Amino acid sequence: AGALPAPLRVIEERSVDPTLGTASIESGWRAAAIGFAAVAVFMAIYYHFAGIVAVMALLLNLVLLPLGMIITAGFFGLIGGAGMGSSATSLPVLTLPGIAGIVLTVGMAVDANVLIFERIREEMRTGKRFGAAISAGYDKAFSTILDANITTLLTAIILFWQGSGPVKGFAITLSAGIIASMFTAIVVTRMVFEALESRGLLHNLKMTQWVKETNINFMGLHAAAAILSIVLLAGSLAWGVHRGQDNFGVDFTGGQQLTLDFAEKADVDGLRGALTGAGIVNPAIQYQRSGRGEDQNEVLVLKIAGPEDGEKALAVLAEQFPENRFKLMQEDTVGPQVGKELQKSGLMAIGLSLVGMIIYITIRFEFSFAIGAVVGLLHNVLITIGIYFLLGRQLTMTSIAALLTVLGYSVNDTIVVFDRIRETRKLRGGRLDAAVANESINSTLSRTLLTSLTTLLSVGMLMVFGGGAIFDFALAIFIGVIAGTYASAFIASPVMLAVRPKAAASGAGK
Repeated sequence: AGALPAPLRVIEERSVDPTLGTASIESGWRAAAIGFAAVAVFMAIYYHFAGIVAVMALLLNLVLLPLGMIITAGFFGLIGGAGMGSSATSLPVLTLPGIAGIVLTVGMAVDANVLIFERIREEMRTGKRFGAAISAGYDKAFSTILDANITTLLTAIILFWQGSGPVKGFAITLSAGIIASMFTAIVVTRMVFEALESRGLLHNLKMTQWVKETNINFMGLHAAAAILSIVLLAGSLAWGVHRGQDNFGVDFTGGQQLTLDFAEKADVDGLRGALTGAGIVNPAIQYQRSGRGEDQNEVLVLKIAGPEDGEKALAVLAEQFPENRFKLMQEDTVGPQVGKELQKSGLMAIGLSLVGMIIYITIRFEFSFAIGAVVGLLHNVLITIGIYFLLGRQLTMTSIAALLTVLGYSVNDTIVVFDRIRETRKLRGGRLDAAVANESINSTLSRTLLTSLTTLLSVGMLMVFGGGAIFDFALAIFIGVIAGTYASAFIASPVMLAVRPKAAASGAGK
């Protein structure tokens, strides 16, 4: 654009195919559709008519998402986003991190509806008339939904401000999804229920209840939970140290790039399956074309860890794809796609997000709640990374997108529990102890399990039907959701109680 004294001269122009492969992209969309259908069926079976309304709200949420992305991109353009510039009001391109943001917002939208429906169930149980139960359910769920979404939105803004590349894409779609989901969950569904109730067309909301009232001593199990977490973290850390550089994919370490000529084009997913089956982890595979028209030349480009993998890859291609006649044309050493600057900016963004989270939760709750939430969040991310390493996976751009999703999911899950603790504390005269925490966690247990189940349903479909390139992405989210559900009860709340000043704790009990 002439802003820098750096004249550019085109040496070569190439068109490229998607690295995921056409089959993986198609299977990914199919898996997402199956996952959405599974969640829709579950919500309809469990919440009956209310579940159908929630599914319609989710569809509306997806319809409104592009508008939310335009608004969000325009706002982020004002706070200084690299690459936004004059096109700040256009739709950003979707990458896996961007899709991760959409996955998270859909999960949060389901969570908001589950929270509201469970609150309405509680109000109807007290004997309130139906119209009053609807109003009270939405009013009581509002503060929880607001706190969870504002905390996540604050994190997304800081990630965009300090992050770069894929982190910015995640922040844009996550923020847009939060805007759309809060509108559909809080405003649209309420309008539907109140309109039907006022016209005498709806007199009750029948709901199934698989999770009955429980009285589990979660705080009494905190020592065993702490030991389990420490063993998992220590074991995975030791294994990670043992693996060394093998923990990181080509995106982080760089490696070899092989350019191959061929007689016949092979399917990308078939190539990926053959190479991974031979022990080559996370190969990047892409067809590229240089030149134009009849002079266009198409080549296969492989990015792999190093020379040993290069020799192995050539042997596998010669053995399993003899009719394609792959021939090595060029071999280059390439640097990491996730460079030092991107790593630094990403860590800075996450660090500032944690600080922002501490400030917001301290204002809305107490400092001890903020410490509990951050410890629970770090626990979930580290456990996810640790188990990921134990399963022999590598950190790549794809898994980083999944870890950002885990970060957002963990915040949402913990805030829901903390909000109920705050409410129960007021009902118990300001007392805050293990009994209040246990009562609160038990009262939100149904919501926690239902939200986790619906999220695992959709992510599980990605794992089963999404193909090899999407599997790592879904696997990391799957682990993170389980870790987040566990930590909201056994890690965040015990830490919150442990760090509270003794004087404050005893004073609250008087």
